[in-house]
Amino acid sequence: MTADHGFVLALSGGIGGAKLALGLSRVLPPGTLMVVANTGDDFEHLGLQISPDLDTLLYTLGGIDNPETGWGRRDETWTFMGALEALGGETWFKLGDGTLPPMSSAPGAGEPAKACRRSPTISATVFGFPRDCCR
Repeated sequence: MTADHGFVLALSGGIGGAKLALGLSRVLPPGTLMVVANTGDDFEHLGLQISPDLDTLLYTLGGIDNPETGWGRRDETWTFMGALEALGGETWFKLGDGTLPPMSSAPGAGEPAKACRRSPTISATVFGFPRDCCR
């Protein structure tokens, strides 16, 4: 940050927030954009922490987002999910294929929300993106 410029704080959730952050990263001076991204939709699947809005934000800023869906990685193959299905594993996580269960039957549904590890009262993650790393 320079003495001439302050920070710009953007709130990001989903595709729209990621596109806002991308647009701002293109017009603001390097090092002045701060993004607060939604972590309220995070969950665990197959023992892995999944952060859909953070993924969408990072893929968009990194230029590897899927332009057809607006979410996910460009040229994603879903090979792992196909192998998991062949072994009889849960495949409800494959978004966009029309097989998502209602929220009431998704794993973890009905359980109390877990507090953010970083703060018991704020469910957000803050990232700073210098403009020159986001093409």
